[in-house]
Amino acid sequence: MAEYADRYDVGSLESTERRFSDLGLMKRIVLGYMLRHRGLFALEMLLVLAKMLVVLAGPYIYKVAIDFYINDTPTRDGRWLADIIRSLASAVSGAAQPDTASLLLSAALLYVATALVLWAVMSIQEYYIDKLGLIVIADIRADFFTQLGDLSQRFFEHGNTGRLVSRVTNDAEALKKLMSTGVVGLFADCIIASAILVMMAVLDLRLTLVALLIAPVLALVSRVFQGWIKEAWRTARRNVASLTGKVQDLMYGARVTKALTQEERSLREFDGVNEQNMQSQIRAETVSVAFSGVVTLLSSIMTAAIWYLGGQQVMFAGRTLGQLVAFSEYATTFFEPIQSLSMLYGEIQSALSGAERIFTVLDMRPDVVEAPDAIGVADARGRLQFRHVGFSYVKGQPVLNDVSFEAHPGERLAIFGPTGAGKTSIINLLGRFYDPDEGAVEIDGVDLRRVSFDSLRRTVSIVLQEPYLFSGTISYNLKFGRPEASDEEMIRISRLLGVHDAISKLEDGYDTEMQERGTNLSYGERQLICLGRALIADPRILVFDEATSSVDPYTEALIQKALREEMANRTVLLVTHRVSTVRDADRIIVLNEGRIDDVGSHDELLGRNELYRRLCNMQLVSVAVGS
Repeated sequence: MAEYADRYDVGSLESTERRFSDLGLMKRIVLGYMLRHRGLFALEMLLVLAKMLVVLAGPYIYKVAIDFYINDTPTRDGRWLADIIRSLASAVSGAAQPDTASLLLSAALLYVATALVLWAVMSIQEYYIDKLGLIVIADIRADFFTQLGDLSQRFFEHGNTGRLVSRVTNDAEALKKLMSTGVVGLFADCIIASAILVMMAVLDLRLTLVALLIAPVLALVSRVFQGWIKEAWRTARRNVASLTGKVQDLMYGARVTKALTQEERSLREFDGVNEQNMQSQIRAETVSVAFSGVVTLLSSIMTAAIWYLGGQQVMFAGRTLGQLVAFSEYATTFFEPIQSLSMLYGEIQSALSGAERIFTVLDMRPDVVEAPDAIGVADARGRLQFRHVGFSYVKGQPVLNDVSFEAHPGERLAIFGPTGAGKTSIINLLGRFYDPDEGAVEIDGVDLRRVSFDSLRRTVSIVLQEPYLFSGTISYNLKFGRPEASDEEMIRISRLLGVHDAISKLEDGYDTEMQERGTNLSYGERQLICLGRALIADPRILVFDEATSSVDPYTEALIQKALREEMANRTVLLVTHRVSTVRDADRIIVLNEGRIDDVGSHDELLGRNELYRRLCNMQLVSVAVGS
């Protein structure tokens, strides 16, 4: 179906349109992932409360020390703490009536102790935030990988794997910042800010109202910058994905690039994507820094107003100096989360953009789903039927039209035709990578749409034209479809295919680790191992999609001869455009423009089918000229 790929309109995963609000993303992360680990989450909340109490204690110690021991303007509300400091001073100095120096020293020690407790609480909190964040990221990646396994083939045939890799690596990594600053940190800041606001109101309601006058201005500034920062970081995340995709594309195509001496062109293309990524990152950082600077300026104006108005109150004995200092400390602490949030807002938006890109994939629904009442086809015989099947990848562009045929156990049925005839589409329907628009595909009389995926995959094994080997040993790859298979069975199949000797010559034999995409083996050897993998899986229906296209005719003839006994009780489907592959098939279906043109043996079709005869002659002429 590759010939139709450029016509498909399946949407863009890199759309700039927002699908989720920030609050919606936060709720999904908390409810969907963080609350899976309630014990850790509850511990985080306890640490938040502990931090709140310690943060409130610091400025209050300032107030009591100044009012009671420096300015001698004691207040009723600080008496209880002054008594604690006096008792501590008596214990340290040994005097029943400690002097001012001892009292100030005791207050200082109490403040240091408070600071140490705050350091300990914050350290523990940071550790558990990081732990919870890493666990959540692992959960998200696991869900992402599971989702990729559930999505239909259409998604992968039109998606960019490099950008998908970016989502599960770069975007997921960015989420770690959201775990601390964006979720737990934001919640903690709200709790602490609320408590501080109460303390400020208790100390001086008028100054509290003055301090809060800046809030509407800050909200307006945040509103203005919010849209800019969101879009800047969304663009930056998309460009990171584009860069990852380009790197993967250039790495996989390195041999072609060198063969066609296009290294300079590839470098220019990479430099273009790299430059675009750099510029988008710079723009996002610039907007974020500008927002942080504006917030810092507004906070400074608020602090100046507090000292101006509060200083006048102290001068006219309306307030004590200790109360002003404590209020100023509380006000600074109150605005610290806002300043911190402004400094990290860009990173939070980057993380939220990453979360949105991940959830966009997680929310996709596969085109092909397992029926709720799906059944297994235990002890399947392998009788395959296509009943009046019609199929199209794009509505209005049919690929298969009224295709009907039947294949029986022990039969070798070939699907033969020119490029674009619809051969690969038959494989896609048989593997249930897609569902037909019309008609039905059946195994032993059961519609595939009623068969469980697990049962179908055990019954049907497909050997694709492009051999793909996983990272791991040769043994791991050969037994991939049936890990419990014995080594004796693996070696027997390898001998049958003629690849055993090549494997045995390797230093570690079947325990040889595959290089990326199996490049330490020849293309033909990789294809033979893929054939072996399918046979070891022991399916009832075996499908070959040009599976011997990369071996020479002599080796292909040996394989066909060796496989006859192995395939005696299986239904075998040979999908190819090579005459040498279909010549010995029991029956050949000639497919042309999505329709069955004729069915018969090689000799029968040569005698009566013009298309088959022409294709055969073209290949024979090609061989003659090539020799």
